[in-house]
Amino acid sequence: MKKGEALSKMLKICVEKFDGIFDKSGQPYILHLLKVMHYCKTDDEEIQCIAIGHDFIEDIFADDHIAGYAYLRREGFSERIINGIRNMTKVPGEDENDYIIRVSSSKDSTIVKLADLRHNSDIRRLKGLRDKDFERIQKYHRMYLRLTQALEMYR
Repeated sequence: MKKGEALSKMLKICVEKFDGIFDKSGQPYILHLLKVMHYCKTDDEEIQCIAIGHDFIEDIFADDHIAGYAYLRREGFSERIINGIRNMTKVPGEDENDYIIRVSSSKDSTIVKLADLRHNSDIRRLKGLRDKDFERIQKYHRMYLRLTQALEMYR
């Protein structure tokens, strides 16, 4: 793909596929994906695509991850983008430690997951806080610390 083409395509796909889907605060879900891309603070188009598509398989192809990866391949996305998204896609029954190990196996997915955790930890996005929200934020904080350490390996 030519410069800018992958990003345009990923954005178009995600705007279409996430249409009518909202986050916990009632905002269109696409805004979360764009915020994560913004938090990555990079001009690397493939990392930008991973950021925008990081929840694509998990949310849109939840029942058939393999079909989701095949779809991305048919759309012409690079293996780097597909692998970055794969590293971030939660597998049913997977524990937190195994998930962090998989995310941190790639600099790309580590960068994007840190941005995702940053946005997901913003309590201003929630309407009222319950005990389970505090537990989730503590979990995100543990993950953030581990991934920050992992990112140091790539520098």
